[in-house]
Amino acid sequence: MGLKKISEKLDSYLGRLEDGKAAKIERSHVEKVIDKLKAKQTLLQEEIRDTEKPSKIERLKSKLSTVGEQIERAEWLLEKIGPEPSN
Repeated sequence: MGLKKISEKLDSYLGRLEDGKAAKIERSHVEKVIDKLKAKQTLLQEEIRDTEKPSKIERLKSKLSTVGEQIERAEWLLEKIGPEPSN
């Protein structure tokens, strides 16, 4: 899943939270988004290490910054929705 789709999914979850529908957000889904973002973060860091062209490095660093912000948003959301309800 690309960064844009992951961000859209996160925005959707945040929209639900704003609408008072936090109960409809499954914690495991947000955790999957965080895992995907962290994987993307690792790939970008590796690509930055392997790239020599300064302009490409700057673009990658920009993407890396965006991914970091998205991870922070997702972790914030995870805190807001609280723990999984026990059965």
